[in-house]
Amino acid sequence: MNTVKPSLSLFTLIRDLGHLIFPEKCLNCSSELSSNEKHICFLCSSSLSLTSFHRFNEATEMDKLFWGRVPIHSTYAHLFFEKGKSSQNILFSLKYRNNKAIGNYFGKEIGKHLLEMASFQEVDAIVPVPLHPKKEFIRGYNQSRALAEGISISMKIPIREKVVIRKKHSASQTKQSRFDRWDNVQSTFTITSNVSKYQHLLLIDDVVTTGSTLESIAQKIKLVSPKTKISIATLAIA
Repeated sequence: MNTVKPSLSLFTLIRDLGHLIFPEKCLNCSSELSSNEKHICFLCSSSLSLTSFHRFNEATEMDKLFWGRVPIHSTYAHLFFEKGKSSQNILFSLKYRNNKAIGNYFGKEIGKHLLEMASFQEVDAIVPVPLHPKKEFIRGYNQSRALAEGISISMKIPIREKVVIRKKHSASQTKQSRFDRWDNVQSTFTITSNVSKYQHLLLIDDVVTTGSTLESIAQKIKLVSPKTKISIATLAIA
């Protein structure tokens, strides 16, 4: 007995009907997406300043940020942070508006670009910068973990959160100088001994400004496991 397979037009009809009843919203501006848009509307997507660091064959601004401070194997930032533009709104939504989905979405995009870079091919674990448990409880999730989840899906590499532990709740660093930021995080993190079993770790943070937090973590990893390579990826560079 022959079975009749649903036509493509029927699937399209069902999809369009579902979109009509439950319209998908832009993760950034909350406007209704068209059937041709996914997650981020065209207007928001086109206004983002992408770094395109994955296409560079020479040192980037992100690479140079850590020169002379700590040995970093490779770096990547997805966006240039621009005050008053979409990149600021995206970071604010990720950090303060309980928008975990936007972290997962951009994490997947970051992961796709890292797969194009030879220097990231041997990463064997992804490590999101941890929040203090109190701050994570208040916020509901760790924004760096949200990014790491998306990256893990794209790269098929596991997340290992217990490598770095935040033992101190540090004050906001927004208005601090580079030295004050570095001094503020020196006693914030501790590294567990199992870090030595990894050959290449990928540290994930939402945005890098002075790089003090990532520098501190990388230095402490190197003290425990000097042979472990450390790379860094962030959603934005400011």
